[in-house]
Amino acid sequence: MKTTLPADCGNSPRISIVGDFVTAWAQGDSDAVAAWLTDDVDWKLVGRVQNGNQPASDLSCPYSPASSLDVMSIITHGLLASCDGYVETASGRIAFSHVFRFASTSKAAKIREVRTYLIGDHA
Repeated sequence: MKTTLPADCGNSPRISIVGDFVTAWAQGDSDAVAAWLTDDVDWKLVGRVQNGNQPASDLSCPYSPASSLDVMSIITHGLLASCDGYVETASGRIAFSHVFRFASTSKAAKIREVRTYLIGDHA
């Protein structure tokens, strides 16, 4: 999968974490996604009714296999982070935005909450 991440100053460890997370999400790599989630993560796919029993790691990009990922921005501050961009698939282009809340400010903290917004013909 062709991946484009934003160039930045690189002084925030969370930028790398978010970049790795969204890349795994776009690839549909649920094991890599799950590795960054707390056991009690609250992941909402905004605008969709979700099965309460669905493991959060199963919310990896439902449009995989993605042929490309273009992340436009990654923003981090304290417990919070966000990223947005586009995923290209055989079915078309999907715009996404993820908003994250980490469990703590520790560099190794896992993601406790995610809100995902998807826009496109097949979102």
